[in-house]
Amino acid sequence: MLQRSSGVLMHISSLPGPFGTGTLGSQARQFADLLAKMGCSYWQILPINHPSEGNSPYSSRSLFAINPNFIDLYALRDGGLLTDDEISDVHLPAGQKAIDYPILEKKRLILLRKAYSRIDSEMSERVAAFAAKHAGWLDAYALFVVLKNNFGDASWNEWPVIGLRLHKDDAIKQAFAEYESDIMFWKFIQCTAYSQWADFRQYVNGLGISIVGDIPIYASFDSSDVWADNRLFQLNTKHIPKRVGGVPPDYFNKNGQLWGNPLYNWAEMKQDGYKWWLGRLENALEICDVIRLDHFRGLYAYWAVPFANKTAKKGEWLKGPGMDLIKKMNARFSGKPFIMEDLGALDRNVKRFFESTGYPGMRVMQFGFGEDGGASHLTKNYPEECVAYTGTHDNNTILGWYDDVSELTKADSLKELGFPPADPENPISDRGLCRAWVENLFASKANLVVVPIQDLLYEGVEARMNYPGTQSPANWSYRADDRKLKSLLDVEWVAGLNEKYGRARGAGGEAAPGGGAAVPKSAAEPKNTAESKSASASKNTAAPKSAAAKAAKAGGRRNTRGSGGQGSQSSQGSGSNEDSHGGQGSQGGKNNPESKGSNSSQGGKKSNRAKSGQ
Repeated sequence: MLQRSSGVLMHISSLPGPFGTGTLGSQARQFADLLAKMGCSYWQILPINHPSEGNSPYSSRSLFAINPNFIDLYALRDGGLLTDDEISDVHLPAGQKAIDYPILEKKRLILLRKAYSRIDSEMSERVAAFAAKHAGWLDAYALFVVLKNNFGDASWNEWPVIGLRLHKDDAIKQAFAEYESDIMFWKFIQCTAYSQWADFRQYVNGLGISIVGDIPIYASFDSSDVWADNRLFQLNTKHIPKRVGGVPPDYFNKNGQLWGNPLYNWAEMKQDGYKWWLGRLENALEICDVIRLDHFRGLYAYWAVPFANKTAKKGEWLKGPGMDLIKKMNARFSGKPFIMEDLGALDRNVKRFFESTGYPGMRVMQFGFGEDGGASHLTKNYPEECVAYTGTHDNNTILGWYDDVSELTKADSLKELGFPPADPENPISDRGLCRAWVENLFASKANLVVVPIQDLLYEGVEARMNYPGTQSPANWSYRADDRKLKSLLDVEWVAGLNEKYGRARGAGGEAAPGGGAAVPKSAAEPKNTAESKSASASKNTAAPKSAAAKAAKAGGRRNTRGSGGQGSQSSQGSGSNEDSHGGQGSQGGKNNPESKGSNSSQGGKKSNRAKSGQ
């Protein structure tokens, strides 16, 4: 059972720093320090796998390999493998903030190969030991990446050598001998990445903070997972998927969503007690303390679409492993360190399955409003055993959402937060609106609340992480600005919320999973009971409306600029069409759980809040 606590959602790639992406270097530790000062118990991230084409963390070359871009180059320098001058060559141009994936692919790999060329015998022995421990996935991954590079990045089912395409033993053995040096390079990369991650996790856990990881339910077709273990997937004799994953048509997408992932051969997996799946979870828990299981409903029943279909309209629900797999997971992993992504339209049987697992589900504040808003996502209705968010990586930011929704939805949200009707003469500031949402979340019954870093920095649609169902290099490119982290992230204010609502790390009680934060055994009344008498950690049902609104009004004027009634942030990109943003990969476009209310901003809608200067 989750203890009462809080956390922040910030992917590793979004960390600031001099390179084309966030890394496991000093900035990661500095952010962990900020979480500790805020009294937070959890750092939530997105999948950290080596991404495939499109750079979505939910579409990878391997479900086990860590993204090489996260390697800290300065740590390699300290190990004598790189020089400062070499590292400076891969720094971002001055003023560039967003992730530049093409630059990463070209420059960093060259530098990592230089580092590999300089390893000594001791490091070689470490790589060999790591490779032996992880041979179950690492051998296939390393060879897969080498072969893709040699075959012009073609999908494995299009490789010209039939023996390699079909993963025949003789051809694989010959390839290992032929490409031994290149294969060892990729093993070195993963050994380095895993080693640096272990150091990073130890540092974070040492502060009393647990890492919440995230794993996509499906493997990408063009991955070492499917190539090397194709018997575990629903493929035909030509190694083409019989059916692929997705979700059926709904309110948000009349064609449904066609992800294109091959589906699992659950009957085959059952034969050995789901060894592959349990091994995957074991590997994930070697990296993180708690795991969010994406599209969890797919373990009960999954939408199967014939491979030739162009949309997800025509498919069928097929039965998944259900409690048979869950029982083995619970027997293998004590403490049930899992969070289920249980969003979207669910029937009674699926809900019963969720309840049977004993895992906490999710609630998203943004989903509580609008024409299709669900009452279960309003903070006053949250159960204790859930993980609640202002929004997820697939949602807009608070400010981007507010600018994008209808005037009626704006009014409903303001009323729920305890604000008077919007007044163009006295607009709500960005800072005030974000703070009201965050306090409302913190005051809820939900045992764990998580806020995306963008909402703590009062950022708009320009800071959105992903637009589900679209494709563009702009997706997954958000990075937090180091200056904003220092000037706008109000550490004392968040720490005060943790104290006020009984979520403070180290407040006494039991430790969180994975060596994480100590949290209260029982809820304590907030210190300011005059404002928040209903917000005790054990009894509250929603943020005290007058307190949230009062805090927003009192604390939010400093950053006010502009006037109410202006259009939404079209000057910052909210009016751009979906073609200029985009979901990625096989799973980046999932609409059913988390794209509710998350369509791209259309611009031109009236905003009754002020825009804060930054």
